[in-house]
Parts: sequence; C-alpha cells; structure tokens
Amino acid sequence: MNAAPESNGTAERAGGHRGHVLEAIVLITVDLVMLHAAYLATYWFRFYSGIWLVPLGIPPFGMYVATGAVVALVFVGIYYAMGMYAGRGGRTIVDDLLGLFKGVVLGSLLVLALAFFLRGLTYSRSFFGLFFLSTFIFLTLGRVLTRILLRSVLQRGVGTTRTLLVGISPMRTRLLRTIHELPGFAMRPVGWLRVPGDPEVPDSPAGADDDEAASVLDAAGRRQARRPIPEPPLLGEVDRVRDVVLEQGVDLVVLTLPFDQLSLVRKVAADLANLNVDLQFVPDLFSLHTSRMRLEEIAGLPFISVREEALGGVDRVVKRTFDLVATGLGLLLLSPALAVLAMLVKLSSPGPVFYRQERIGRDGHEFAMVKFRTMRSDAEATSGPVWTAEADPRVTAVGRVLRRYSLDELPQLWNVLRGDMSLVGPRPERRIFVEKFAQEMPRYFERHRVQSGLTGWAQVHGLRGNTSIAERTLYDLHYIENWSLLLDVRILLMTIHHVLRGENAY
Repeated sequence: MNAAPESNGTAERAGGHRGHVLEAIVLITVDLVMLHAAYLATYWFRFYSGIWLVPLGIPPFGMYVATGAVVALVFVGIYYAMGMYAGRGGRTIVDDLLGLFKGVVLGSLLVLALAFFLRGLTYSRSFFGLFFLSTFIFLTLGRVLTRILLRSVLQRGVGTTRTLLVGISPMRTRLLRTIHELPGFAMRPVGWLRVPGDPEVPDSPAGADDDEAASVLDAAGRRQARRPIPEPPLLGEVDRVRDVVLEQGVDLVVLTLPFDQLSLVRKVAADLANLNVDLQFVPDLFSLHTSRMRLEEIAGLPFISVREEALGGVDRVVKRTFDLVATGLGLLLLSPALAVLAMLVKLSSPGPVFYRQERIGRDGHEFAMVKFRTMRSDAEATSGPVWTAEADPRVTAVGRVLRRYSLDELPQLWNVLRGDMSLVGPRPERRIFVEKFAQEMPRYFERHRVQSGLTGWAQVHGLRGNTSIAERTLYDLHYIENWSLLLDVRILLMTIHHVLRGENAY
C-alpha cells in the first residue's frame, strides 16, 4: 500500500464544485420567487378579486409583504433541512412533488402555530388557508421549470460533476445506467481505474441484457429494452488515482468495489489526502442479497444495518390504517364505475361476474383473490394453470379492455378491506407458481414477509405478466427493505401513469 502523501498544510485543487453551488442557488432562488408569487396572488385573490367579502376593509399591503418574506424563509429552511436542494439531479419528479407537499404541510403547521401565539398581529385566517394551497401549485410549477432548465444546462456540460470510477462490481453497472438514463443526473464519468483482479475490459457491458444487476431498480423509473451504454475509458491502475484526479480535474471519485477489496477504500482515501475531491463508496449490495444498508449511531458507535425486520409493529399499524382509509374512499368513489363494469362483464359472455382464485399472501397464507372475470369460464379446462399470453384467445372482448387498463383488478379493493391484501406490496401468485419460483430464486419467498399488494414497486417499473421473475423479485425485496408511507403514495401515483400506458398488460 502506498504511503499517504505528505501534507503541506493546504488542500490541492483537483476538480471544481461550482455545479453544486449553481444548482442550489437556482433551486433556492426559484423557490423564493414562487413563494412570493403565491403570496401576492393569494393577497389579490383574497382582497381584490371580488369573490370574497372584505367587511373589515383591505389590510395594509406592506404588513403582508413583510410577513410573506418571513414565511418564505421558513419554507426554504424546511426544504433545506429536508435535503431538497442537494439532490444533484438524482431526484425524480415524483420525489420532488412528495417533498414539496411534505414541506407545505410542515410549513403550514409551523406558520399557523406562530400566528396563534402572536395574537397581537391580526391576519386573515382564510388568507393563509388559500396561501397554503397556492404555495404547492406555484412551487410545483417552479420545480418543473427548474428541472427543465438544469437538465438543459447539464446536457451542455455546465455544472457537471467530473467523476472517476474505481473497480468493477454490479453496482458499477447500475451506476453507469443511472447516469445514462437520467439526463439531469450531474455525474459525468471521465474514466475508470482497475484494481487488482479486474479485467482491462469489463466482462459484461453496461447494457447487456443478461446482466441481472444492470436492470434492477432502473433509475429512469421504467423498464425498457437494454441499450448499449458508452464504457468510460480505462485510465490505468488504482495506484495512479492521485495523478489521474489532478490530470483530469476530477470532482468525485466513486469506489465500486466488492466487499473482499474493502482495504482499497483506506488506500484510496490516503492517496487523495489534501486534494479538494469527494470520495464515495458504493457497496456491492447484491453480494449480501440486500438492496439497502442504513447507518445509525448508538451511544457514539456506528452501526451499519444490513437486514432488518420487514415492517415493524408501528409501521404495520400505519400501513393498515392508510389502506383502510384510502380503500374505503376508493370504493365509495368508484362504486358507480364498478357497477357498470360488472354489467359489461355479465353481458359479454356466459359465466359469473367475478373470478376468485387462490393466491399465496403474507407468511404463506392462502386467500381467494377477487377479479372481474376476463376469460371464458372454461379457460383452463384443458391447459391447466398457465401465464396469459399476448392476444390470448381465452380472453373475452370486454376482458381485453379491462386487462389493458387493469380495471379487472379493482374488485381486489375488497381483499384490501378484508385484510387479505394491501394497496401496495408484492403481487400474489398461485401456489403452483410460488413453489416453482421458490426453487429457482432462493430469496423468492421473502416477498411473503409483507402483505401482498394491489400494485407494487415491480409493477410500476413495467414488470408484470410474463416478465423476468428474478428481476421482479429483486424489485419486491427492494420495496420491503425500503418501505415508507411516502413510498406507498409514490407507487400509487406511478401506478396511474403505468396503467394508462398499459405496458405488458394482456
């Protein structure tokens, strides 16, 4: 191992980090502008539009302007604490919308609390109610415009993070695909360095279809045919890391190493001592059969959690409460549409309206999953249990439309209400398929650690129907290991988009 370079008391310049500052400045500026715009629009709408009565007269504009400045700073402070200005292009539009909504809720509660305690100042409560609504609309518009602007700037090479990769692992493949498929992602690989044992050319190119890890958690939010990704040039061995960083003006060094080469992390960190360059390590999670690692501190000691209980007691209560509220509301709103669909199914072909099929749910529990019938009543009389194929002759005309837009799944809201299923979770399969897949995939049955779902993380990435079971399983395990209520909401929003696309729905 090379000795660490001697320190001269100053940090040498490698690359630049102007892009980090540029993005943060643009995001904060746009948010401040949009918050003030929302405030002014609300002031006009409340006091000058003529829609609302103003029995006490129009309050002084200057007082509201001063208050608006304080409220804007409160919101920006909340978004800063939430990390909304540090995404570096890795956040999707759904991430932004959920973050903005969460910030508006927190900001609204904080401002209302301040207004309650500052009784000496009188403000229109209806004004603040309207402001919180307009704030989300204006901030959303601003964030969409900002994403378009930053994406255009980054595609011109301005503000990008010049990145040097070190080593080969499945996570390297996934990182390259993420960079390639997210135009707003600021990393730009300038090359890579070999570590002992690495080939001069990676065995599996980043776009290979047979590389299972390359397709897991597609960062673009969709599943598509694998396209070849440009391989960054080989710039030498890891021993040259310091020289390469200085020669190439590197901002960020990313170590994509298997766990048996962890000693290189310390070596590279020592070689980069006193350089103004970031160093990050992307662990090979696939070798641990997990998709998540979490760092927490207990009594000053760092603990890295590799595997945790799937949905603890409190999480299960929160998830079940959300299921009951959302499902009850959904059944109430959709009841007329469900009645129409039931009538169409009944008129389309002989047989019952609903089709019940035994599926395997949480902890191997078997339950009767309900769907609108979309096939002939004797569909499996001769074939037995088989996957539905494209243009399957067993599917009725009405059933084909129902399947195209996943309307046949709506009766499963009853399964959710009963507790057999959840709104979001791994899709349940029939016992014959579960036993078959469990033999092919060692971790397949871990999908059953949580309640099965009406929709899931795999489905919103195009993995439904007759698609890769291995890939689907890895998406489901990622969901289980990273569950949150916001993730469930995000998946439900993404489901609407993917249902309209009808990918792999037949």
